[in-house]
Amino acid sequence: MSTLAEIEAAANTLPLSQQKKLLQHLTVKLSSPKTLPKPSMHDLMKDGCGIVDSGIPDLATNKKHMRGYGR
Repeated sequence: MSTLAEIEAAANTLPLSQQKKLLQHLTVKLSSPKTLPKPSMHDLMKDGCGIVDSGIPDLATNKKHMRGYGR
């Protein structure tokens, strides 16, 4: 059974008032312009991630900088 046939079969089990609401909702949803989701900041900047060397070593590996952290 195709997806469309399954949807039609399920819709036919609804009361007529709910069928009308479903049809109205689907008509509005399908006739509205399609909008693409906005890309995340990472998506926009992924080509630039990791290309800058600040010269500062990873402070998390220096025990002096981690002393007292989490207390």
